[in-house]
Amino acid sequence: MATIRHPTTGVILNELSVLRPRNLSEAEAETARLLRDAGHKVQDISSMLGTNQGRVQTAIGGTGGSSDTQSSLF
Repeated sequence: MATIRHPTTGVILNELSVLRPRNLSEAEAETARLLRDAGHKVQDISSMLGTNQGRVQTAIGGTGGSSDTQSSLF
């Protein structure tokens, strides 16, 4: 990933060279699933694919946690 300096502050920024449309394609979603199965973190996968963590989480399925863990308490 290329870096650039902010013209006013001089802070080094990562240049975003890949911008994805609203949803990941099936090939991108499959890549996300394979990377997750290989042990990569969702935040790293989203960086690799140039998208946000929510889209990656949707592609790999689930929310990362159990959906009904406390319903038995009521």
